[in-house]
Amino acid sequence: MEVFAEDPTYLVIGLVVLAAACFVAMRVTQQGKFLVWALGSLGLAGLMLLVDFLWVTDNERIERVVYDLRRAVLAGDADGVLADLTPDVEYLQHETSISGEATRALIKANLANASFDFVHLRDLQVSAGRQTRRGKAEFRVYAKGTLKTLGGSYNVGTANSTWSLGFQQTAPGVWKVNRITPVAVPDGAIQAPGPDLKTRARQPGVMPEFSKRLHGRRVLGPMGPGPHGAPAEDRPKSESREGGAEDRPKSESREWGPEKPSRPGEAPTAD
Repeated sequence: MEVFAEDPTYLVIGLVVLAAACFVAMRVTQQGKFLVWALGSLGLAGLMLLVDFLWVTDNERIERVVYDLRRAVLAGDADGVLADLTPDVEYLQHETSISGEATRALIKANLANASFDFVHLRDLQVSAGRQTRRGKAEFRVYAKGTLKTLGGSYNVGTANSTWSLGFQQTAPGVWKVNRITPVAVPDGAIQAPGPDLKTRARQPGVMPEFSKRLHGRRVLGPMGPGPHGAPAEDRPKSESREGGAEDRPKSESREWGPEKPSRPGEAPTAD
């Protein structure tokens, strides 16, 4: 029954076609029973439309939020986008994760530097859990517009991207986005979060206190910082070895003394 409530279009069309066939049969046979069947089919179709209008499922509510976001993005309305987000909304891209105000600042910055001619959604797939009060929407976006960069503005042809949104039910009948994940986007289409945003490193082996090195610097290896408080690759060679051959005097670098020249026919000897 829930399937019919979400999209009864095909069922309604089938009932209307059946009613039309009954009217034709009544006209040909002049039998009143076909008129009854036709009126019954039209009545059932109207009932299905009424149920669809009054019974709104969680999947439909999530779909409405997705299309509301599309309209807000097309209009460049950052406040409209932020209104459909939870306070702790999280942005996930590759190994980067930001949340809260940092995510909101990133959205505002990207919308301020872009204007769209059109934004179309395709292949929208929605799911919602009644017990968990969590949902998900995955879709593809076809968009065309203009991007503003430091070098000026330039037109962007039709760009295809794939997105995944996580949803949370914040109140009965109210769903908001709590996760934004660009699955596949063209290079340069999204302004990456900078070092001023509170970014959490999601790469394994990176010490939390050194996560700020992820932006504009090299990333520490899985071994983390060295014993002297600096990465092993940044320490002088004198500190990176313990008792190595390079730190010992030359006199201790050989077990035997220098070879003495030998007479012709004799093997060289050592002290």
